[in-house]
Amino acid sequence: MVFTLGPFFQDLCDLGEKCTNCPSETIMFATILSLIFGYSKDKNKLKRKIPNELDFIIVGAGSAGCVLANRLTEIEDWNVLLLEAGEEELELSKIGSSFFLSFGSSINWNYKTEADANSCQASNGCLMPRGKVMGGSSSINGMLYVRGSPSDYDNWAKLGNDGWSYKDVLPYFKKSENNLDNNIVSANPQFHNKGGYLTVEKFPHTDINAQLLTKAWQEMGYKYVDVNANNSQIGVMNIQTTSLNGRRQSTNSAFIRPIRHKRRNLYIETEAFVTKVKIDPATKKTIGVEYINKYGEKKTVMVRKEVIVSAGAINSPKLLMLSGIGPADELKKHNISVIKDSPVGRNLQDHVTFNGLRIKLNNTSTKKSLKKRIADLQQYLKNRTGPLAKIGPVESATFVKTTFETEKQVPDIEYNYEPFDSDGQLSITNSYELITVIPVLLNPKSRGTITLNPSDPIMGPPVIRQGFFTKSPDRERLREGIRIFQSLFKTKVFQENGMTLEDTPWPLCERFQFNGDYYWYCMMKQYTETDFHPVGTCKMGPESDVDAVVDPGLRVRGIKGLRVVEASIMPIIVRGNTNAPTIMIAEKASDMIKNDWK
Repeated sequence: MVFTLGPFFQDLCDLGEKCTNCPSETIMFATILSLIFGYSKDKNKLKRKIPNELDFIIVGAGSAGCVLANRLTEIEDWNVLLLEAGEEELELSKIGSSFFLSFGSSINWNYKTEADANSCQASNGCLMPRGKVMGGSSSINGMLYVRGSPSDYDNWAKLGNDGWSYKDVLPYFKKSENNLDNNIVSANPQFHNKGGYLTVEKFPHTDINAQLLTKAWQEMGYKYVDVNANNSQIGVMNIQTTSLNGRRQSTNSAFIRPIRHKRRNLYIETEAFVTKVKIDPATKKTIGVEYINKYGEKKTVMVRKEVIVSAGAINSPKLLMLSGIGPADELKKHNISVIKDSPVGRNLQDHVTFNGLRIKLNNTSTKKSLKKRIADLQQYLKNRTGPLAKIGPVESATFVKTTFETEKQVPDIEYNYEPFDSDGQLSITNSYELITVIPVLLNPKSRGTITLNPSDPIMGPPVIRQGFFTKSPDRERLREGIRIFQSLFKTKVFQENGMTLEDTPWPLCERFQFNGDYYWYCMMKQYTETDFHPVGTCKMGPESDVDAVVDPGLRVRGIKGLRVVEASIMPIIVRGNTNAPTIMIAEKASDMIKNDWK
């Protein structure tokens, strides 16, 4: 079926041209996309009655949970229940260029961190979007397929996590992968694979400014590399994405849709808010979960083998604490019986950055009227091609090493980019006039915490304290990252294309000399942002690690039949985007679970 745009959209277009007191064209176009694609093709399917007892219950259908549900139901004798607090995935999610439309929506937990003396002050806390939908954050992220540095995993193993070295985890990265770029696969077959559930590709419509950014870095002497293959990540690449023919591949679309109505041993319930993992306090054995369904009814489902918590680095520690597993002093504050005193919610890490380092664009190739944007939409509706089938400047990424990094051939800064319109609004990538540079600190020393909401621990959002810039040399590394990037303004590529530094001081930092060190330190403090990669709050570690919540098998220490499987188990954050590593963790955990229950 080919969709057409009726008179309503033509009226909107005319309004955008003539009206002087209307929403911006970016907002108007975003509204059009939401109207057309704000539905799910997974709705209104025949639902089967969920048994009162199952072999496995997975809490959270995100980047890890969907993978687990697929792999565990490969065993026909096991029945598996996948519970997701959010709704079915919307078709809007397929349009990678519109990922920011989830901000503030019902498919996002819309968390916000606490402001502190060192960060997130301008907005009284930093945004922390998390996917509340089938596919979790893989349904709302930027789709960049980056695994991290091999040394990340080797360091996990050195900490006592046997079986988690790069040699051990590489097969699980490859197991998921269906890489459509024959050149990449043939150049590095030992690192890549075809035939997995997760499609990886480069977007078919390449953004002109992404090309210019990549060329400028090459002019600076940085090699074009495959960041997922070489022993050294340092260099620049037009990054591959988790997409298929220009459309998002969430873990829901990659791992669940192909099997959802074929495997009778898979049960799925959406809009199921899990409030507690039931644990026998005498035996310390997991016996089930309690949740609230879409009708507000309280439900209990029992488990024979395991409950697997895959709710993410924010919600997994919250659920464990509500279930009696966590720091004893924190649980007692909320009158929760302590089943296991455990350092749950500590060791929070994230890739910190800030807003305000921007490129002014002189070319007009990416600036479009609403009429032209609608023409792009018509092209996308017709054959899923054109400017909407891209992610704009986001697809170019560079990894560099500052003077603070002591490991050889290992980066500590990654550069990402976001498209903005002239009003300073994050824009859909088929029309933008500014590029915000995102220099991401890959190996922060600072740590934060997750604790329960003091007034409503069950339904209220947890308290997220990131602790950014509390340890040195985090801000000094980021400052050097700013200076390294600014060298690009001297390149021929930037100069010949009129790409200049946007030099208007931001209000809360205008008392400092623009572009001086103290100006940028102020920007880090006031206009802090993250790359939305929270990890570490249910840390994996050996028995000797007093800060560890789970063992190297991802089993919760001191509790039988309970695991945590997702990014919260990372002892140290990886030097790259976290979606691909989370999928890897779930692939590896699936095999460990199968081996344990043979």
